[in-house]
Amino acid sequence: MHPFKQHRAGVPRKLFTMELSSVFSKTAKGLNEISTRAHRLPARVRALLIMVDGHRTGSQLLALGASAAEGKRHLGALLDGGFIQPQKQAATAAAAAAAVRTVLPNEDISLAKSYVIRTLHELVGADARALVAEIEKADTPDELRQHFGKLRTALSTAADQKLAKQFLEKVALVLD
Repeated sequence: MHPFKQHRAGVPRKLFTMELSSVFSKTAKGLNEISTRAHRLPARVRALLIMVDGHRTGSQLLALGASAAEGKRHLGALLDGGFIQPQKQAATAAAAAAAVRTVLPNEDISLAKSYVIRTLHELVGADARALVAEIEKADTPDELRQHFGKLRTALSTAADQKLAKQFLEKVALVLD
C-alpha cells in the first residue's frame, strides 16, 4: 500500500492505533529519506519528518504545523510508510534516568538541571520561570532535591498531566 493512501475520513490507518502522546523517532528509512530524498516525500510531509527528533510527542509535532487535520494525515503517512516509529516510553524513561544518574554521583548536576528545566518549559511554559531560576542555582544533587515539592506543584498546572506524571516519576527515580 502506498504510504499516502488515506483511510477513514482521510486519516491513515496506523494513526487510529497510535497514541498522540507517544514520542516518535525516525527509522532507518526516515533517516535515509532525510539525506537522499529517495522517496520524494511531499514538502510538508518531509518537513514533519525533519521535526521528528525522538523527544517530541505526536501532539507536540501536530502543534508545530498549521493544521491539526493535515498534521494527522502527514504523521499517519510517515507511520504507514515506515519513516517514523513510536518509541517505547519505558526505554526512553530508563535512558533519561540512566543519563542523569551517571552525572549525579560526580556532583556535576548540569545534565539533570538541563533535563528538568527543558521539561518544565515544555510542560508548564512561562509559568515555570521562577522555579527554573531556582533550579538553575542548584549546585549539588541535594539542592536539586529540595525543589522536588515545588516541581510537583508547578506540574500540577500542566496541560498534559500524563506526561507530567511520567516526568515526575523519572525525576523521583533519579533523585532518590
